[in-house]
Parts: sequence; C-alpha cells; structure tokens
Amino acid sequence: MRRFHHIRARSLMMAVAATLIVAPAITTSTVTAQAASVNPSAATLKKSKSYYQKHAKALGKQYKLAYDAQTALKKNGKAVVYVNTKDKTLKKSVTIAMAYWNNKLGKKEFTQGSKKNHTLTFSVSKSAATKSDQSDAWWTPAKKQLQIRSSFYTAAKQDIGTAMTNQLNDAFYNQYSNTVKSKAKANLEAEGIAATDENYDQLFNEEAARVEEALPSYAVLKKDVALVRSTLANEGRKYQYASTIAHELGHVLGLNHSPKKADLMYFESGSSNVYSYKKVKAGLSKYNPITKTDKNRAKLAIKIYTAVH
Repeated sequence: MRRFHHIRARSLMMAVAATLIVAPAITTSTVTAQAASVNPSAATLKKSKSYYQKHAKALGKQYKLAYDAQTALKKNGKAVVYVNTKDKTLKKSVTIAMAYWNNKLGKKEFTQGSKKNHTLTFSVSKSAATKSDQSDAWWTPAKKQLQIRSSFYTAAKQDIGTAMTNQLNDAFYNQYSNTVKSKAKANLEAEGIAATDENYDQLFNEEAARVEEALPSYAVLKKDVALVRSTLANEGRKYQYASTIAHELGHVLGLNHSPKKADLMYFESGSSNVYSYKKVKAGLSKYNPITKTDKNRAKLAIKIYTAVH
C-alpha cells in the first residue's frame, strides 16, 4: 500500500544531536539543476481539456504529479475533509492548512465535512516511529486517510517551548550578565568577602542570583517565559502542523515531492518562524508556506484530474 510521507525538519536543538533523516519511500533523486522544470508555465496551465487527457502521463512525469494519490477528489477536483480529532489546536491547524491552499488557488478546493459527508478523513495515529519511518504525517490514498503521528505532535510543543525559552534567557543574560557580575562582586566586597575566601564561588553565585532577581527586567523575563508555557509554545505548534497538514493536502491534490527545498512539497519541511518567540507572539496569520511552484503544480494536477474524470 502506497503512502505519501512528510518528514519534519529538525529544530536547531535537535540537529545538534542528530544526523539529518533520510526520507522514506518516495524521496526524489532529482538534481538541483532540474528543479525549475517542475514549475508549470502559464501556457501549460491554459491548455485544452483534450490536451490534458492526451498528455496526462507525460505531464505527470515532467511535473512530478501523483495521480494515484487523488483518490479523495470529487469529479470537480474538490475534497471534503472530516476532522476526526478532539484536539482543539489540531482542528485549527487543519482549518489553516485548508485555507493555505484555498487562498493560493483562489477557490475552495478543500472544505470541512462531517462523519457522514466527506471524501477524506484526518486523524491522529498512535503508531510508533521506526528506524525506517520517521515521518510525522502521511496520506494513504487507498484508505483516504490523512494522519499525523501522536508522539511527534506531543513532543513538538515542548521542543518549541524550549527553543523560545532559550531565546529569552540568552537575550536576558547577554544584556545583563556583566551588570549582575559587577554588582554581585561589589556587594560581597562591601561585606568584606574576598575572592580568595574558600567558599567565595558559592557566595558569589547566591549573591548574583539575588541581584538578578532584583532587576525589573527579570520580572519581565519571568512573565515572557510564563507566556511561552501557557500560550505561545502551543501557538507555534499550531502553525507548525498547519504546514505539515498542508503538505499532505498537497499529496491529496496529486503532488509528489518537489526537488526544490523552498517548496512546501519538498520531502522535508519546516519553518524557523514557529520557534521564534517574537514572531509567534506577533502572529503568523499572514504566513503561507505554499510557493508559486507548489501552487502551479497543484493547478495543473487538478486540471488534469478534472479533464480525465
């Protein structure tokens, strides 16, 4: 049974301790020099129905289309998604992912359905990752099922939260470490405590902690960290999985993986935006990971599908 996978890009923290994962199943070996050829021209997107019928196979090969993945499309080329999860954040991620494609394509290609009325189902899989399958999401055409891996979804919130907290701590200490050290040293000297004293290091660290906590900016740091834990880590994960799910919806439309790293449909994707405290706090509602190449390939895949059905 063929499955179309998505591999998450490793965060900077994870990359330090891990080697880049090789994509399973349908990774592409296309070289960079050929990348431009996967973007259909305006002329290619304006051909007749008979042209698409006659040249479907050749076009599919040239633009890396996967017709066997289009099982969830109705005759008009549209899909209806049943969101089978109680997770409120994931529900929003699916809605955002559908909006990404609908906005780029200029029409409602994806709409939300119900248990009784749908052409594909989104759900969460509890299957464990294996050495040969590290995908965090996949589309299974035969079952008309789009799934994400529960363990990776759960871990993503902590991963993002840790990255944001580290950013805040680094910014704070870069700005105030010299001030804290100088003040702590001066306070100890005023008490007659010298650097040669046996327990000086311990006393210095304790005094530095008191000086640090007395800074007005320390209260701001604590507030920001609390905001990460209560809201922003989950907000970052929401957009991270919106992109992941949008990638799988690209497969639903009939797109194989792109050889271009900038494309949403590259086998491994991810945005540093979701790990940024400042960017997530400011809001990522205007961000859309679908590139011009992704959009044009999808348009072509839909045109060919409707032409032959």
